[in-house]
Amino acid sequence: MHTNVGIEYVEFTSPLKLLGKVENYMQEIINTMKSSLRDVAALSLVKLAKHGKEAWLAMDPAQTTLLINMLTWTKDVETAFGQIKGDKEAMKKCHLN
Repeated sequence: MHTNVGIEYVEFTSPLKLLGKVENYMQEIINTMKSSLRDVAALSLVKLAKHGKEAWLAMDPAQTTLLINMLTWTKDVETAFGQIKGDKEAMKKCHLN
């Protein structure tokens, strides 16, 4: 998949054959795009854990990076909310990470 603006590219993670009626294979294209983006996002989470945030930022397409960054931020904030009763500085510590 090539972006229509910029220079980003996401490769399909499984092969796709365009066979049969266009109505059928267009749905297969959409399904392959969705599954590829899901696979790329899952791999991006692994890269973040392995390489750390600074190195990870340049490894994936920007939209994937934004998605995973927001996902991890939400997880961290929810964790901090759960710790507030026992640690009044939990939100501040979360912000510093």
